[in-house]
Amino acid sequence: MPLFTLKMQMEGENVEFVKPPQVWCLDVQQSGGSEVREKIYVSMDEEHEVDNSRGTANFVMKWSKQDRKQSYIKVAKIISPSVKFVDGSELSCMEALVEFDCRGIDIIKYHPQDDFTVVSTGGATFEEVDLSEEWADYDEKNDLSVTIMSVTSSID
Repeated sequence: MPLFTLKMQMEGENVEFVKPPQVWCLDVQQSGGSEVREKIYVSMDEEHEVDNSRGTANFVMKWSKQDRKQSYIKVAKIISPSVKFVDGSELSCMEALVEFDCRGIDIIKYHPQDDFTVVSTGGATFEEVDLSEEWADYDEKNDLSVTIMSVTSSID
């Protein structure tokens, strides 16, 4: 089964680390086909039985009504539970976050949503952060502007 790795890179100001969500919004394509489904959600908390198998998956679907086989995505491994910044400013390279084990599905795009957690260099925690665009807030206790920008992701 193919494995797909989600990687992210971003720049930040006064950011200690960013904790990614446990739910991923993905665009997927039928393996060996052209059918695409946009913005499907894969959650670590959901488990579905896979037909004719003793296994489970985090997302299960059929591409068409005539399709007898299920396609699925299983979270194979959380590679990095958080994105750590160097000197509170920049993530120097694409960091691998999670690996997906897929059958009958190719992951083609990741859509960041509003469920990231950001921790400032002063220790303030900001929850439900939307990284689909630039984000900024203020750590009042430590008098720090906290910013994340230039967020990019890739699926390998």
